[in-house]
Amino acid sequence: MAAALSGVRERRAHRARRLQPVLWGIVVTIVLQSLYAEPGPGVHGVHLAVTLTLAGCVLPLAAVAAGRWQVLGPRSCTAFCLLISGFGLAVGVLQPGSMSVLPLSVAVLTAFLVLSRQHAVVLGGVLMSGLVAAALAGVDGGIGTLLSQLLFCAVLALMALSVRQAGDSEERAELLLAQLADAREAEAEAVALAERTRIAQELHDVLAQTLSGLAVQIQAARRMARREQTDEDLRELLDRAGKLAKEGLGDARRAVGALRGRQSPSLDRLPELVERYRVDLELDVRLSVTGAPRPLPADADWALYRGAQESLTNAARYARGAHISVALRYEPTGTALTVEDRRDAPGPMPSPLVVGSGLGLTGMRERFSEVGGKVDAGPTPQGWKVTMEVPA
Repeated sequence: MAAALSGVRERRAHRARRLQPVLWGIVVTIVLQSLYAEPGPGVHGVHLAVTLTLAGCVLPLAAVAAGRWQVLGPRSCTAFCLLISGFGLAVGVLQPGSMSVLPLSVAVLTAFLVLSRQHAVVLGGVLMSGLVAAALAGVDGGIGTLLSQLLFCAVLALMALSVRQAGDSEERAELLLAQLADAREAEAEAVALAERTRIAQELHDVLAQTLSGLAVQIQAARRMARREQTDEDLRELLDRAGKLAKEGLGDARRAVGALRGRQSPSLDRLPELVERYRVDLELDVRLSVTGAPRPLPADADWALYRGAQESLTNAARYARGAHISVALRYEPTGTALTVEDRRDAPGPMPSPLVVGSGLGLTGMRERFSEVGGKVDAGPTPQGWKVTMEVPA
């Protein structure tokens, strides 16, 4: 809708610019006609009066033609019409037989193009009454000249009404189409939100309940291990598993909230994420941040956080024992996050403890594509590297 309104304003300004050469032609015509009439412009007596009235008629026309005076509002339009028509009639009085209908016709055309129909009719009646009064005073020809001038102004008024009605109809159609597009977009967003809500409910029923059951089972195993006086390493492992289950349950709740439209920025939790993988999964991982941190759109922020989580999970599966670096860079044109694992000795990677679905990178690329970013992932001479970028 905002784009449609901007287009309407631009077209109105374009139509006004197209009329500027016509106004300049009218200015030149009025000046030439006055120069060859008697008495002509000068600096003494009636000649000075001709000069002043001619300037009062021509200067407003020149100001509008040059774009220095915008006659888009009722007040400015009325003032413009009264000025040029009044001084035009005055020139006709001072130069009998040479009064041109051009200033008055321009005023009528402008009134019916800019003002409402009722106001334009009233103003046009006032202008026509001045023309009739000048004719009755015998200033500019007889009845035949008066009728031709009135007919010319009436034709211009009808033409202006037709042009304005066509433009208004076009603008209304465009605005209605824009409203329809906005309504369709809102409807699509509502459908998408409803679908995300359904998916969130399914995730909640499956993940949250499964993780809750897992946490209960781990808690029971921890109590049994304490009661049976089992090995300290086993009890520590069960404690870590319980902590991971709780954190996984929290992540599941946040994912459900994101699907329901309650997404919140998450890069501020990146140090916590790296520390969790370092302590709980015993990864040799380090985090570095370069550049001045800045807020990012929620979708882009969330994509970077989830990308880091997926990359670290893959490193825990396939690159245990490698040195892992997480580098967050705030650059002028965008924000980049790199997760790279490097091995000290070449050779095949150890078998993963848990084999993934193989869809992690695919899902990551889809997520970044939705926010206008990109993902590059591939092997390096020392290991594996994933680079994620989003616009600034």
